[in-house]
Amino acid sequence: MFAHKRWLFLLILLVALLSACKGNKEPARAVIDRPNQVVTDDAATAFALTHAPPTAGPSPTPSPTSTPYGSATPLPGYDPNTVVATVGGTDITLAYYQARVRYERWLPLEGLKRQLDKEGPQRLLDLTLSENSRTLSLFYTLSDPDSIGVQSMDAILTDQIILREAAARDLEIEQTVFDGRMAARIGATLGEGGKRPDNWDEIYQAFLERLTLYTGMSETQFVETVRALVYYEQLRVMIGEQADLPETTVTSVTVQDIFLDSRADALAVIDRLKAGEALVDIARDYNKVPDNGESQREIKRDTEGLTEELINAVFDAAPGTVIGPYPSSGGWYVANVMDRTLDIPNPGDLQAVKDEFFRQWILAKMDDPEYTTVVKKEDGDELYRDFIPLDPLPQDVSPMMKDEFVKLPADAYEPDQPTPTALPIGNSPR
Repeated sequence: MFAHKRWLFLLILLVALLSACKGNKEPARAVIDRPNQVVTDDAATAFALTHAPPTAGPSPTPSPTSTPYGSATPLPGYDPNTVVATVGGTDITLAYYQARVRYERWLPLEGLKRQLDKEGPQRLLDLTLSENSRTLSLFYTLSDPDSIGVQSMDAILTDQIILREAAARDLEIEQTVFDGRMAARIGATLGEGGKRPDNWDEIYQAFLERLTLYTGMSETQFVETVRALVYYEQLRVMIGEQADLPETTVTSVTVQDIFLDSRADALAVIDRLKAGEALVDIARDYNKVPDNGESQREIKRDTEGLTEELINAVFDAAPGTVIGPYPSSGGWYVANVMDRTLDIPNPGDLQAVKDEFFRQWILAKMDDPEYTTVVKKEDGDELYRDFIPLDPLPQDVSPMMKDEFVKLPADAYEPDQPTPTALPIGNSPR
């Protein structure tokens, strides 16, 4: 039920907010989706004050129709230098937190804008097409600002944990690796061997101008996020190697086996097996041919009729060996071990174990009160959650993301329809 309420919020986001650019209409009153709760004038006013829209102004995107965006809009009534978290002695201010939230909102929209500039909105914003499922997920993610706000804080904390650990280990960054990460963000394409294109500086400066406009983030802060990404991958490998990995196990053993009436008979059978005779031929001499005519069988850990001692002996034996004789209630047991079936963890499963170990390492640092502190209010809620920005909006980044260009699935809000998967934010481990 809650997922469909988020979908309704998405509808509000795409229709009500995006259509604000169409003319000089009276601003719509805030809609708060809370069942059975009356939204008073005071509540609507408080919502509007703490979720301020972008500042009206000329569009930064050349287009016949402008978007009402001038610069990243600060929320009223707060001190930007307020510390909202501390990681290993490094303070996180409210100003940087808000810049990071806007950055996480803007960056995927900037990537979509580049595509729209090349191809136009007709196909890219037809969200009924399966090929555009990621764009649908992006708009769905933007419709949940609280989730973006929490994940952005987690991403900030993760970056600081990573940067401190990298410094402690004296890690270095290869320039080509750094440039690859940077290129993906600024919209550049590296040449052979990781060579920067001739217009790299031009692309980079244009990116920084838009970064400042939409997020308020400085170049130094942006570069730090890229460095943290590179170190993140290095530490993911290094720390992941410390994980306890699942080992290869034997799931079943193929044998030729027999129960004999005396130990002397069992020893004689063992000698004949080692001499190369087939057990099925030997069994005829002792009138021990299986009723089903099978010359061999598969033994598992739960095979009936064998004691734990016998099963352990079979599983411990190497293929090609003869084991026995072992006394049992069914007689003296002899087996010719033929083959094993192994359960070998695939590389993907092993990597998943390593990645989870690394994720838990980060979470342990984040949850250690002596290492990480998130400032809380008297009621126990985190202070930063009162100041989660809702900008930039899609139409702020490109006029082609206005609602008239977006085609939503007709049945997107039906109860029996799947809900899009929210996109992860930064390096958030949660």
